[in-house]
Amino acid sequence: MDYWRDKTVLITGAASGIGRATAVRFANEGAAVALLDCNAAGLRVSCDLIGDAARSLSLTADLRDEDSVTAAVQSVVAWRGAPQAVINVAGVSPPQDFLDSSRKEWDDLLQVNLRGAYVVAQQAARHMVEAGSGAIVNVSSILALVADPTLVAYSATKGGVSAMTRGMAIRLAKHNIRVNAVCPGDVATPLLEDWINEQPDPAAIRAEIASSYPLGYYCKPEDVAGVILFLAGPDARCITGTEIVVDSGLTVKCY
Repeated sequence: MDYWRDKTVLITGAASGIGRATAVRFANEGAAVALLDCNAAGLRVSCDLIGDAARSLSLTADLRDEDSVTAAVQSVVAWRGAPQAVINVAGVSPPQDFLDSSRKEWDDLLQVNLRGAYVVAQQAARHMVEAGSGAIVNVSSILALVADPTLVAYSATKGGVSAMTRGMAIRLAKHNIRVNAVCPGDVATPLLEDWINEQPDPAAIRAEIASSYPLGYYCKPEDVAGVILFLAGPDARCITGTEIVVDSGLTVKCY
């Protein structure tokens, strides 16, 4: 806990799911947390969970709007200087049929999942370079590694996040800035849980999803948050440009 005390962490997608769990985890470790999301109501809940107004900054911004993202990063710098860590969690994953999806659907996915993460990282990294250190963790997906025919565009954006992570890691290494990614499988976020609860037999669907994982369960947001905390912290000082898969063994099984 002492390492993160009074350090500043910027987290996107912090209004729910992995982003919220990550914000709470860093705050519990003593960090001051800047929470960025387009969902103002969700941000208020996340800040309430942190419970310390002096160590949380709520930033409402749409990742599709570069000016608002730039302004949000500037607000973090004005609040507490260059962040010591930036965590890119925000993303969308609507099911799409490859043959029927529209250009707008593709553009929205690209702007939020890939371009948004790029702009946040770029804007923050400029300040990290001046500070001489930092860590960036991008949330990619196992669908950067394996295929799902119902999420072709989403998979493409997450493949881009993983490739971007490697390039950023090499570019920023000389500035003592590490860049890594996590690749989760299914995570019990509100988005997934809402979809499950809409099905005729939610309990059966949960059991079916869980049974596909070798460990017999899929992740909670807190499971991913713990890996993010590790990658951003001192125990990962020799790790950069890599991906950690957090999927209860799903991608290593052959059938």
